[in-house]
Amino acid sequence: MKNTALQHILVCIIAALTLSGAAQTPSVTRAGDGLQISVTPDTRMTGRSNHCEVLMCIQVVRSNGTEETELNSLTVNLQGTESGDLRILQIIATGSSPNPKDIGPQSVNQENTTYDPVPESRSHTLLTVLVRDLEPSLSEDIHIPLHYRLTADTSYLWITADISDTAKEGNRICLTLKQLQTNKEAYPVDIHTEREILLRRRVLYCPGDFDSKFFRIPAIITAKDGTLVTATDRRKYNNNDLPEDIDIILNYSSSGGQFWGGPAFLALGRGVGKGFGDCALAHTRDEGGLIVVYAGGVGFWQSTPDEPLRIYCRRSTDNCRSWSPARDITHYLYGPDCQDTARRKWRGAFCASGNGLLTSTGRILFVAAVREGEAWSANDYVLYSDDNGETWHCSQRACVGGDEAKVVELRDGRILMSIRHQGERWFNISEDGGITWRDTVFAGEYLNAPACNGDIIRYDLEDNTDILLHSLPLGDKRKNVAVMISFDDGKSWPLGKVIVPYNAAYSSLCILPDGTIGMYVEEDPNGGDSYEMVFYNFTLDWLEGKTS
Repeated sequence: MKNTALQHILVCIIAALTLSGAAQTPSVTRAGDGLQISVTPDTRMTGRSNHCEVLMCIQVVRSNGTEETELNSLTVNLQGTESGDLRILQIIATGSSPNPKDIGPQSVNQENTTYDPVPESRSHTLLTVLVRDLEPSLSEDIHIPLHYRLTADTSYLWITADISDTAKEGNRICLTLKQLQTNKEAYPVDIHTEREILLRRRVLYCPGDFDSKFFRIPAIITAKDGTLVTATDRRKYNNNDLPEDIDIILNYSSSGGQFWGGPAFLALGRGVGKGFGDCALAHTRDEGGLIVVYAGGVGFWQSTPDEPLRIYCRRSTDNCRSWSPARDITHYLYGPDCQDTARRKWRGAFCASGNGLLTSTGRILFVAAVREGEAWSANDYVLYSDDNGETWHCSQRACVGGDEAKVVELRDGRILMSIRHQGERWFNISEDGGITWRDTVFAGEYLNAPACNGDIIRYDLEDNTDILLHSLPLGDKRKNVAVMISFDDGKSWPLGKVIVPYNAAYSSLCILPDGTIGMYVEEDPNGGDSYEMVFYNFTLDWLEGKTS
């Protein structure tokens, strides 16, 4: 059994590395008659109902002195694409602009919000649509007439697709660009791309949206009425952590992630040392109850016993439509007003972003990473409440040398903690609802990951059994974010898939009312840390490899 599981993990990792390389494949370049034509494929996953999903980018550069040229046509082939999965193939020109952000799927701001809105972004250049409503022929080459005059020194065109509302999960949109024809010369290309179809893939934020240079720190939860709620750091001026000027913004979807409302402020930064971040979400015992916990003020490493990084909470009783005023709960854990004399000397603490936990007994838990002394390291404690978030208590130490950590309740009532650690992912067990913990941690088999935050949740099956799902990068770098499965309460993780086969870091998980899985993740297909914030939705069957 172990050998089979290990082989499966190796297959997953090898596939991820293969796809990662494909996602960043250098563009194919052809030159002639004063033109240099470069074609770059996009191999990221896509989702049902997505509009104008980029399949390829075509860059045409004219040499100095070259007269204006007309791009007469493209020849493509859709072999490998099922006819019911693709609605429209389009060719879109953005002139001299290499920015494709306006031609991607539009999902944010499609639902009304009752919060104070974030300022809208500036308007963007209109795009030129060259070909629409092209009926795909899946067995023969398709000749697309363009007659597009290349007036700029550098011109950009995009081959895009509209995905069907009923596209089959696990199928692929496949396209081969075979030739470009100008009014003077033919340019053979023969470059191929594939984008696998999920139930949903929606980009909520890109760098530069809503007057913010960066976004980070995803958190997602399914409210009790089925609404999806996300929290995101809006890092307006740089990509650094607190104490930088950071806002926390919320979005929600009542359509299973197809459309999103917001964004709206949960916490508004007012300058360096006055920002907020690292939001965690959990249910409360109220009918429409949610609670958020987040950090504010000085950074974790700048925090001191006298001037600590603050911890705040807010509650909603209407499934995220409105929130109580922010309440400072720092003193329940540490700081100069803490009643515990030992914890009063702690230097810094914050709760890990993503999912908190409401247990079957009604206890609310978040895991705090704590700097107890001068050392540049963290230990893990649980911040818990037995009165629906009114007052809070601190557990015994769960891990020495840990970092951001998450908890999940096992079917027998024990609490399992998953702890960020370079190399092996650490775990610990509590037998009393998170108050005391075993003396030593253990490593989850087959779960090697970099030091990175991720989520762990329980998925209850129809036969009254359950599995655990864990999202995190695989390997030693922040890339290849996967969702892995454990069938033995976290001892081993023999099954799963890489969802983001390129640079990606923090992620958060939820279960939708229809039993499908949602993931909110920060990712950068260009190989850096200028992250897009992306929602994915897929079935457990797809994750287990039971679909095509």
